[in-house]
Amino acid sequence: MTGKLEEYINDLKEAIELIRQYDKVTLAHHNDADGLSSASIVIEALKREGIDVVNVPLERVHPLIVERLMEKYPGLIIFVDLGAGAAPEIAKINRGKNTIVIIDHHHTPGSRDPKVFNLSTELYGISGEKEISAAGAAYLFAKTMDSRNKDLAYIAVIGAIGDSHHRFGRLESVNRDILFEAVEQEQVIVEERNGREKYYLAKFGDKIDLDRYAKSLTVLGAVGYLMNGPDTGIEAILMGPSEKYWSSLEKLDELKRERFEKILNMLKEHGLNKTKYLQWFHVHDSFAPMGVKVIGEFCMEIRDMDFIDKNKYLAGYQDMPKEVPRLGRFNWNIVKVSFRLPTPLEERVLAKEMPGYSYIVPRAAKHVRGDIDACHDYACATTFDKGLEEKFAEYFNYYVDEYLRQTTTSKH
Repeated sequence: MTGKLEEYINDLKEAIELIRQYDKVTLAHHNDADGLSSASIVIEALKREGIDVVNVPLERVHPLIVERLMEKYPGLIIFVDLGAGAAPEIAKINRGKNTIVIIDHHHTPGSRDPKVFNLSTELYGISGEKEISAAGAAYLFAKTMDSRNKDLAYIAVIGAIGDSHHRFGRLESVNRDILFEAVEQEQVIVEERNGREKYYLAKFGDKIDLDRYAKSLTVLGAVGYLMNGPDTGIEAILMGPSEKYWSSLEKLDELKRERFEKILNMLKEHGLNKTKYLQWFHVHDSFAPMGVKVIGEFCMEIRDMDFIDKNKYLAGYQDMPKEVPRLGRFNWNIVKVSFRLPTPLEERVLAKEMPGYSYIVPRAAKHVRGDIDACHDYACATTFDKGLEEKFAEYFNYYVDEYLRQTTTSKH
């Protein structure tokens, strides 16, 4: 790991020298806990360098969104916690006009465009599945830029918890190294419980349960996406929970609970659509005005409930809102589909008995002109034109079968 990490840091240094040539930067970032955490780190690090930052929270790196982003904010654009999976598409849209830096931890096809610096940790053999979060990558960027930015270590821990990198009992690898830095600075407390670690934020005085805190940040960024939630989340990360944070969280939690309960009852009564390997449902616009990140959160909540088939992949569809904060209105009719795994199937995916989403979804999405960006084996998402849901399901099944045929052949 040491050699891989050194290589990554050396390339970060090159990107940092490039960034220092600019006095203004546009930062496009995801809107969940890891996305808000990584954005917070980059914003703070750049501001300490005297660089102005305009942050644009994004739910998806859709081609139309990328086009609008580049039109409205030309110059240097940094993508964090998104962009790696869409690097070739970003380069194609950019056509060499803007300087693009991608700080990410997702699977990526890479990019050969000299104007697109794709710094996804996956390209360096550092797994974004469990070894490093996007906030961890952002922290390495910040600390490489200036060692005094080590005081941002606690934020990288928040991001790792938000992305469930501790789901096997504890943070590992690079995540763990950063955790120790946060502990040494008395920002984070670690407690052992039944063979698993529990993490608490101590940065702002009170001992805060990091699992709950990270979830609250995703509520702010996702449920409150169209209601200034991402900025409230970033402020809470950098400054600590405020009255505005608690007030916003209470309102958004109630909205989320109300909408989730309605769809949950519908699914229990009517069930899900089922194919050979996939079970899926569609909420249409029932989650409005919440952002489309929440469909993934809902799938995560229900993945192990009694009415869910534990042996089938789980997908939820939601209509994409036509308004994108700081980018304006879009004339589209598309859906976002988010994927999660019931726990028994997740265990089979981890054992390589069944394919992960990073194998299935990018392949199937090509047949419906779906965009792919942030994709893990255990969670993934894509968007495509409404009305192609069943066609996508057919190709989803096809690629599961393809994987299983290849696995069987390799064993013999």
